[in-house]
Amino acid sequence: MSVLKTEPVPAEIDGQPLKCLMCQGEAFHKRRSHIDVALSSVMSPDWADRETYCLVCDRCGFIHWFMSK
Repeated sequence: MSVLKTEPVPAEIDGQPLKCLMCQGEAFHKRRSHIDVALSSVMSPDWADRETYCLVCDRCGFIHWFMSK
């Protein structure tokens, strides 16, 4: 039983189907996240506080991170 409680679904990025970079899987669990950067005082605060989402491959668990626009 997966710890991810969503049904895996195909994903698209800019209209292109996503395949996992590690295993070529085509089903993903979508999660919202937040970038918490330890070096935020050195980096732009706008970048450090951006909300992100990640797609977790249902086959191998590889996490693909994406910043929202």
